[in-house]
Amino acid sequence: MDCILCGEAIESVDHLFSACKMAALVWNKLSEWAKIPPIFAFSFRDLVSIHNGDGVVRKAKDIVRGLIMVVYWCIWKAKNANFFSNGKGCSEEIFGEVKALGFLWLKCRSKHKNIVWRDWCISPLYML
Repeated sequence: MDCILCGEAIESVDHLFSACKMAALVWNKLSEWAKIPPIFAFSFRDLVSIHNGDGVVRKAKDIVRGLIMVVYWCIWKAKNANFFSNGKGCSEEIFGEVKALGFLWLKCRSKHKNIVWRDWCISPLYML
């Protein structure tokens, strides 16, 4: 079956999360927003360890790892929405959801309880 997000390749875990054009746009937006080195991955396994890269400040590793998990979830949800509901998700919508869910995750599940949405939207690592 072709990828439901890009229609350009056979869907697999590696394709969906690393090779799909839609996913690549989301990863690019994440790296720009978080001010971390560009995310290049050839497989799902590559993405799992991105937060340990040289360009990620030690204090930011947990936040970056959490955001990567949120991206996984948002890409998976977009794929299912397109498949089951004939959705027309785009990278901007997926990334908007990454920002919102990432904010809620961090505010509710970390020591950063006082984060501010306005500042978060500018940079998810502003509090470090």
